[in-house]
Amino acid sequence: MWNYSNAPRCTVCAHRAIITKQQAQTLVNSSEGRLVAYQCPIELSSWHVWAPEFERADRGESE
Repeated sequence: MWNYSNAPRCTVCAHRAIITKQQAQTLVNSSEGRLVAYQCPIELSSWHVWAPEFERADRGESE
């Protein structure tokens, strides 16, 4: 069993956790669409997840 909190962090992608595609999809599925997975643009075998709605609001942005 892996722990998202203890996953290594990507210094290029806002220190998001570096996880596998399967782990990312599991998180997306369990979030009911609130999280989005994307492939790391630097480490192509790594994946990240983010919450676009939450992170836009946190920065004061709107869609």
